[in-house]
Amino acid sequence: MLQELPPLNALRSFEAAARLQSTTLAAQELYVTHGAISKQVRLLENFLGFSLFVRQHRQLALTDEGRQYLPQVQAALQTLAINVLPSLTINWLIPRMEEFKSRFPQLYVDLTIGDFAVDFANGRYDIAIRSATSEPQGMNVIKLMDEELCLVCSPLLAPELKRPEDINQVTLLKHTTRPELWPYWARQLGITLTTEQKFGVEHFYMLSQAAASGMGAALIPRFFIEDQLKAGTLVIPFDAPFVSPYSYYLLTPKSSSLPRKSALFIDWLLSEFAPYRLKPNSGK
Repeated sequence: MLQELPPLNALRSFEAAARLQSTTLAAQELYVTHGAISKQVRLLENFLGFSLFVRQHRQLALTDEGRQYLPQVQAALQTLAINVLPSLTINWLIPRMEEFKSRFPQLYVDLTIGDFAVDFANGRYDIAIRSATSEPQGMNVIKLMDEELCLVCSPLLAPELKRPEDINQVTLLKHTTRPELWPYWARQLGITLTTEQKFGVEHFYMLSQAAASGMGAALIPRFFIEDQLKAGTLVIPFDAPFVSPYSYYLLTPKSSSLPRKSALFIDWLLSEFAPYRLKPNSGK
């Protein structure tokens, strides 16, 4: 296997051109121009420091180095690089990945976490999942679901929270990159937040741990904490769910085609997300 991979676009261009023995056919397969394929192959050759093709009139032939390199690239292209929000990865995705892995053992999944703006131009990722208040632009987008939040706390704290107004008697555990969630929740319920007791953390998975330890009450997407609710380490003291301004989106590079490895993951993920999609006119 390769120790350090150049950009995926260059690898894909080389693999298609080598397999089809034509930059024209490779361009048609990848839905790019002939010139784009040639440029990516030259970039790869510069990266490697050796020629991959012998350029002949209307025909491509691999050099000895190119023939040795091609199987490594084809193996590397079975890697599916995915970048997902930290809490979604830790609380929800990781426990389900064994099922995907068992169905598609030929794929090597490189799963990383992040909440930064995704730049697919560098070829580092095949797929990303992000939350946003509006649909991301400049890439292919599939909306996965709206974000339904619920109020949770530890079982020991629950007796202090019998109705929404009681929230001012406890510490509010705040998502520091989502400071608007508590005011938004309060407006939905028609109450005023007066408590000065607040504690901030950066991610939902940190909020769930803080709430379970009895530090206060938190607003967390319900599907993140299903296991904790079942185990009883978190409870919902009163029923006040609401849909936040955020939605979850699956992102892929802007293209009219989708690699098969990405399509396999997306089809699987959509089936996993299906139970969580809010049904029209039902609030659930």
